[in-house]
Amino acid sequence: MAFARIANFLSFIFLLMMFLLIIRNSLEAQIRMFAMQSLVLTALAGVVAYFGGRGELAGVAVVLAIVKVIVIPSVLYRAATKIGLQRAVAPYLGPSMSMFICALLVVVSFYVMAPVTSSNPLPTADGIPLAFAGVLIGLFTTVNRRRALTQILGFLMLENSVFMVALLATYGVPLIVELGVFLDVLVAVLILEVFVYRIKENFDSMDVKKMGALRG
Repeated sequence: MAFARIANFLSFIFLLMMFLLIIRNSLEAQIRMFAMQSLVLTALAGVVAYFGGRGELAGVAVVLAIVKVIVIPSVLYRAATKIGLQRAVAPYLGPSMSMFICALLVVVSFYVMAPVTSSNPLPTADGIPLAFAGVLIGLFTTVNRRRALTQILGFLMLENSVFMVALLATYGVPLIVELGVFLDVLVAVLILEVFVYRIKENFDSMDVKKMGALRG
């Protein structure tokens, strides 16, 4: 079925964007990977809206494109430029170990989600383990990063993956709920931009490990 093949392909590309973000050293490249991942998610929402006959998802896809592909990356670019960050601080675990752990999380995701996939009659069910793997990897990335701005990227990837799980498992949640979530995420990013700038201004470092050493 064309619908299932397209959904699985986009789910795979979505997860691939997360792995590419992990191995990128440039902060600008990491933000670009997030924008591309959000674009893939937008495309998936449009595909589900078309094949699944869910008109409200078309509206969600439009809002998703505006908020996640254009506005939030622009805010992050502005924050990185204002603070003067070009490269991301090395995470707690190196790229090789991080990739190994993420690969293990993918295996765990397929094992955990096997009962859900087998019992879900929707054509998009096979992509659910990939989306859940994105949730686990997003959580790991947030914990593994040492710079506040890259932790924000990990959180945003986690939020993308949660939305993708809902999209593949149930064809999404009501439009008003999605719009509320998008608004909350946008406001959170704007607040975090100010927060990150203040950290840099007062402590001259975005390394959360160094800030942790300030505790008395």
